[in-house]
Amino acid sequence: MADLNILFIFHPVKNTLLDFSEDFLKLFLDTKNVFHLDNTEIYNKYGFCGAHNYIEKFANNNNIDVIIYRNAPTDFDIDVYFFEKLRKNIFLVMMVGDTDHYYEVRDRYYAQAMDLVVVSDAVSIFRFRQIGINSISFYDSLDTNKFYKIENIQKNIDVSFVGNMRYKMGRFEYVNYLLRNNIFVETFGYGSINGPATLEKKIEVYNRSKINLNFTGGADITRLTRKYQIHKRIKQLKGRIFEIATCGGFMLSEYVPGLEYVFEIGKEIDVFYNKEEMLEKVKYYLGNEDERENIAKRGCLRALKDYDIKLTLPKLLSTIEEFKKKKQYKPSEIYLDKEFIINYSTYRVLLIIKFIKAGKWQFAFEELKIIFKYRKLDWYQIRIFFIEEILGSFPRIKSVLKSIFKKSKK
Repeated sequence: MADLNILFIFHPVKNTLLDFSEDFLKLFLDTKNVFHLDNTEIYNKYGFCGAHNYIEKFANNNNIDVIIYRNAPTDFDIDVYFFEKLRKNIFLVMMVGDTDHYYEVRDRYYAQAMDLVVVSDAVSIFRFRQIGINSISFYDSLDTNKFYKIENIQKNIDVSFVGNMRYKMGRFEYVNYLLRNNIFVETFGYGSINGPATLEKKIEVYNRSKINLNFTGGADITRLTRKYQIHKRIKQLKGRIFEIATCGGFMLSEYVPGLEYVFEIGKEIDVFYNKEEMLEKVKYYLGNEDERENIAKRGCLRALKDYDIKLTLPKLLSTIEEFKKKKQYKPSEIYLDKEFIINYSTYRVLLIIKFIKAGKWQFAFEELKIIFKYRKLDWYQIRIFFIEEILGSFPRIKSVLKSIFKKSKK
């Protein structure tokens, strides 16, 4: 971006196999005129008023032209109206993940104070555009030095799946269906026999597998989405597909709308729509090595061409610059419905607990004032916060209470 100063507001998640965030931040900070603030770190240090003042002062002192806010989908720390205030003089971008689940409860409300929303799938852009917010897709991109094809490796795993097996819709059903039909599936991840895989193990499995499965069902429930049982039907575009393709693995994926915009189905990837079709295609591709390997090769070439983060990040920044040039500031009408207010206010309880534990009583009282302002709370979430923050040091008690509260959810 030509001589523009960019501020990236983002809390990086450490010690995780979700490498996109770490790689994105690292490469982003290597870009000219880019600054980074960790919103969680700042909030913990300065509290509600102090954090907002710190961000605004930092932006003014460094002549920030563009702010990119990459949020955690369950956080409500920064105020929507604060972003709207910044938007008068700064181009604001929000990058969202898991918006399939959090659009209704969080993302659409913060989007009102943004000039552009960047999503990680092909279909959510239309939901934001429907409420008058510019939106574009930016798919998970990878550091190709971390994910790579291992040449001449023996493919001695027929079928594999690498991913969380806990609380994810349909995964156990699919795997068990294959097992009942005499197709052995090696699984890696939480809730699987082999347990979680390291990054190195993931790459090895992707390379050794004749067929890498990908399931697109989302999380069963979260504390914010538990009221939406219909979310169990939602399919998500998973970052796993980019990992498998970059490693040169053949991928057979459960279909998700928009997948055809990412890889060409039947040429670079193949899909199934139900367990019967999955079984049929697993048998077919196990018996047709040449076709399987050709699809894997074309998928790898597509990934290296279109989803290498060293190539995609400059394109994203260029696109943001084009939107900024066209911006004509107009105050946004901010609508905050009851459910958002309840979640926003309830989140203050979590912050109060954290501040009290840290001995920062002044910041805890700031959050309490917000609660008194709205006077709306979700007691289910408060119980969860209590378990996580107060009883977190007692794993057995924590486990029992989480089980009880899960059964009693409404």
